[in-house]
Amino acid sequence: MKRQLLAVGLVAMVALAGCSALPGDDAPATEDDLEVADDDPGATNVTQSLVFDVDESAAGTELTEVAAVYPREAFDVDAAGHEEIRIAVDTDDDGEAEERFDESHVSGVNTNEYSYTVTLDTGYTLDAGDTVLLEYPAVDNPDEPGNYTVELTLNEEHVENGTVTVA
Repeated sequence: MKRQLLAVGLVAMVALAGCSALPGDDAPATEDDLEVADDDPGATNVTQSLVFDVDESAAGTELTEVAAVYPREAFDVDAAGHEEIRIAVDTDDDGEAEERFDESHVSGVNTNEYSYTVTLDTGYTLDAGDTVLLEYPAVDNPDEPGNYTVELTLNEEHVENGTVTVA
C-alpha cells in the first residue's frame, strides 16, 4: 500500500511540478521493490523504478549509491545519462517525496550488460523509515514472460531482492 501511495504521489508531483519531480508511470506497483513502465516481453529502454524502505543497516549514512543486478541471461542494461536518472526520498511516509535529487547529485553511472550502479553526492543522511526511489530509464526486458529476481542494493549496506514481472 505504501509503495502504491508513493507512486500516486509521484504522478501527482509530475502533474503539478513538471520536470523537477520524478516521472510517474501507469504500471501498477509490484509486491516487491520494483516497478516497470512497460512489462511487455522484448520492450526496450524501459524505465524501472527501485523502491527501498530504509532500515537500520543504512540509517545514519549518506545516500551515496543505488544498484541493481538483473539476471544476466535475461535483461540488457544500457547506459543512461545523469540527467535521465531520477532520485527522491519520502521522509514522512505520506507517499510524496520531500527530498529530490537531480543530475547535479549523480557523480557516476556504471553499467555492464546486466547491472547498473548509480553513485551519488547528495549530502542527505538517511533515516530508518525513509523511502528511497530511483528511476533508471534504460533496461531492456527479456523476450520470455515471467517473474525475474533482481538484487537491489542501497549504499552497499542494504541488500534485498525484488521481482520484475514481464507479462
